[in-house]
Amino acid sequence: MPEATRREWFWMPQGAVPAPVRSRTESAAGGAVTLEPWRVLRFRGELDCARAGSLRRAVDAALAAGERPRIALDLGEVSFCDSYGLSVLVHAAKKVRERGGTLLLARVTPQVRMLIERCGLERLLVLP
Repeated sequence: MPEATRREWFWMPQGAVPAPVRSRTESAAGGAVTLEPWRVLRFRGELDCARAGSLRRAVDAALAAGERPRIALDLGEVSFCDSYGLSVLVHAAKKVRERGGTLLLARVTPQVRMLIERCGLERLLVLP
């Protein structure tokens, strides 16, 4: 199977320089497995009860786009996150894992990091 040529930019944690990530095929015990390109979802502002639904819809759309999703949530411009926002992050992590994919939280702000740690969710929501 030929390697895909479509490129998408993926923002690395801690403000590192972006690097292109492409789909590639890896061999596994059951044969060749095609990895999806990274889908980067950027969220700005407050991730609260009024706006969490928009991120959930974006995550669900990204999940529908591929078999083994690879989703990066860029949270570098999130100024506030409450329990509704946190529930969307947990939803995303669980749904991505159910499909054998990868979820990466990128550029996590101190407020969001503290919320994840205080709730004991750093095992489910891996922090950079």
